[in-house]
Amino acid sequence: MLMKNGKKQGQVLLVSSLADQAGSLIHEEIKRLLIEKPQFENRYLHRQFDERLIYIDGPSLSTDADIIIFLSRHASKEPRSVLTVHVTGNFGEAVFGGLPGTLTPAATGMMHSIMNRLAREVPQGYEVTYEATHHGPTDLPVPSCFVEVGSTEKEWNDRTAATAVARAVIGAEPEEVIHLAGFGGTHYAQRQTEITLSTRGGFGHIMPSRDLIHLNMSMFDSIIALSGADAVYLDRKSLAREDIKKVEEYAAGRNLMVVGQSDLNNMRNLSFSDYCNVRRMAEEILPGSTLVVYNLSQGSCLTPVSIPSDLIAEVAKVDPESLSSALEILPVVRLSGKGIAYYSTFITNQENATRITNELIHLCVSILHRNCTCRFDGDCLIISRKKFDPEKAANLGIPPGPVFGKLMAGGTVLHEGREITSSMVMKVTEKRICIPGWGIR
Repeated sequence: MLMKNGKKQGQVLLVSSLADQAGSLIHEEIKRLLIEKPQFENRYLHRQFDERLIYIDGPSLSTDADIIIFLSRHASKEPRSVLTVHVTGNFGEAVFGGLPGTLTPAATGMMHSIMNRLAREVPQGYEVTYEATHHGPTDLPVPSCFVEVGSTEKEWNDRTAATAVARAVIGAEPEEVIHLAGFGGTHYAQRQTEITLSTRGGFGHIMPSRDLIHLNMSMFDSIIALSGADAVYLDRKSLAREDIKKVEEYAAGRNLMVVGQSDLNNMRNLSFSDYCNVRRMAEEILPGSTLVVYNLSQGSCLTPVSIPSDLIAEVAKVDPESLSSALEILPVVRLSGKGIAYYSTFITNQENATRITNELIHLCVSILHRNCTCRFDGDCLIISRKKFDPEKAANLGIPPGPVFGKLMAGGTVLHEGREITSSMVMKVTEKRICIPGWGIR
């Protein structure tokens, strides 16, 4: 194993075909780049075949490498300038190589890294996208992926595109990602691509909507196992209701979470298992809730902490932007649901419970002090507000109408030769919020 930044790096087998000008050009560019980076040269093994890669017999690729990357052209009936990444396998018939109903181990972490590097290297006029799982070879001995340039001879012979792919491949490292299996969408997996380019979610096998006819429990298990999937992602808008139900039932049968992009955005620095712990506790506290993870770095030894519900409701009404911004630095999870934007119970680590409870209360009181007239009376925070009093206005002879609006806005009006100020038609209201133990602070 090679060393880089103190971490062990496995060997990568790069495979191309002499019958494929795009793959050969990418391979040529990689070898050129490796001359400039001799420290990486021993990390890569190289093989070139005479026949097209999709028809290679998988077991014949016996290798000491840890990952295989196939360098290839991409062809399409609808020409577009693309750089693509995908795993090989056949959900149904083997029309283009490999064995029918057979998948290969996915290099999920490496694919996530390559996708993100392609997005940085992509030449003008090209797009970067996952493709759904398709074609051979199958029965490969180690995790693999295809990296392709498409989809006409113009792109296949574009050295700029080949160099971009070469840089992405050389710069990629297998990443610690949230391993996902994808279901739904078209051949060009747009939603899965968006997720990979914006979160730690990385896809192994992606079964497009058209191939759901081949999905049974055995195929589902194969997709999950060979993707190393921690969870399942559904492109719901592209799937029929019965297909969604089928995948959800299969996932439930294997105790797998079905996640959406909001979940993946929410994970932030949490491991997947820690995020699962957070979600379980959130469901116990407020069934059906949605959650926002702020600066929580671990999901073990969790505990709920609560503050007065009327306190946080008042802050959410007065200055929700300041509240949300201030929560960003706290190791907490916020819950919402059932018409409540900021639920009064938060989730944090047990060791932080007392401190976080006090900080949440202090935060809310501070925001209210900035926006309202407040004072403490014992353990009660009293919020005073001036409010327009229609009765006082009527006693001064002011009829309802536009004049009311001016006075409510704090203006002064002239009525029957008399100057009426807003203070003359206001009353003071008080809201009392009990915060045990805070009156002496």
